[in-house]
Amino acid sequence: MKVVLPDPSGWDHGGPAPGERGRPSLDASTTVNPFPSPELLALLGRDLALARSYPEPWATECRERIATRHLLSPERIVTGPGATFLLYHLLGLSLVRRLLLPEPVFSEYGRAAEMAGLPVHRIPPGLDLVLSDGRPLGWGIDLERAGWEIRPGDLMVLVNPVNPTGQEFPASRLLTLSRRLGAEGGALLVDESFQDFLDNRSSVLSRAGEDGLLVLRSLTKITGLPGIRTGFLAGPPDISGQMRAKMGPWSTGLLEQAVIRWAMERENASEFGWNDQPRDRLRAGLEQLGISCLHGEGPMILTSLGISSEEARAWRLRLASQGVRLRLAEGFGPPDGARLLRIGCEAFSDPERFLEIFRSTGQSPYGKNLSLPPVTRKN
Repeated sequence: MKVVLPDPSGWDHGGPAPGERGRPSLDASTTVNPFPSPELLALLGRDLALARSYPEPWATECRERIATRHLLSPERIVTGPGATFLLYHLLGLSLVRRLLLPEPVFSEYGRAAEMAGLPVHRIPPGLDLVLSDGRPLGWGIDLERAGWEIRPGDLMVLVNPVNPTGQEFPASRLLTLSRRLGAEGGALLVDESFQDFLDNRSSVLSRAGEDGLLVLRSLTKITGLPGIRTGFLAGPPDISGQMRAKMGPWSTGLLEQAVIRWAMERENASEFGWNDQPRDRLRAGLEQLGISCLHGEGPMILTSLGISSEEARAWRLRLASQGVRLRLAEGFGPPDGARLLRIGCEAFSDPERFLEIFRSTGQSPYGKNLSLPPVTRKN
């Protein structure tokens, strides 16, 4: 099979594109905690001295700590260098016949299915979400959608809360959906990469493995350390066991294991250094400038720019040349994504500077200038 890597010119993620050099002065394209814990950074500095030794080959202690923290058995858990890495290995097991992707959804699900030779059935949004100015935005996922036809071997993917809208699903509704899928020979994968930002209030992780339920978790976002790839997947013991065997020993490095152990001792988002008040203040500031926003959950703000897709792309490129990296909502599935801007976490650390971008570009109506107090870390 010919392997085709993504074209850098069409890179639709936050952060640098393949081959891109340097770092922007303001990167609002990623959903990564901008307030990493000094305690964790100090711990990793100390553990770096141990890097001359091999890590524990199967991350056994990490799996035990995850199991204790989330009321699971270690046999249901597999750790690895990030959620995306685990996703590709999961779909590579040849256990799935078709991937069901209600949109909007993280683009790597479609790419991973393509690499695994799996057919993908994309389900367009079926629910209106309401912008701050009262206008509907048809980017909502409707869990009651009658048109979902499940076949044996189907794997449906839902991100909770959804990236980039912040739509949140109650755990009870996800478990009902999981049972329905299981009864029809399918399974549900819930991507909980942003649940730590919500203090796990709608998590179904403790039920992973029941009715074939799979749960994917990323720790790179809540720790604010995307350069140290950490994540885990929980599900039926046979699937987790196959993944561990396929990935082989030492698939979770020494620093990654240190991050997992530390993270499993944290009870809520504030212990990771996360503070959602700067996000809310920035959103309020944007709305006062006349920019419509969704009031979703998680470390993101989705805004409607009020300009055409072509104008939005040109605006993004112009700002990139000035050292400001933004991410339009292209790549999440719905065709009008270029007209929406997903604002990520680094903007929350400097709301006033980010608001000045909108004041100075004149891309949308805005009113009086705002003077926001500086952001302080909440430990």
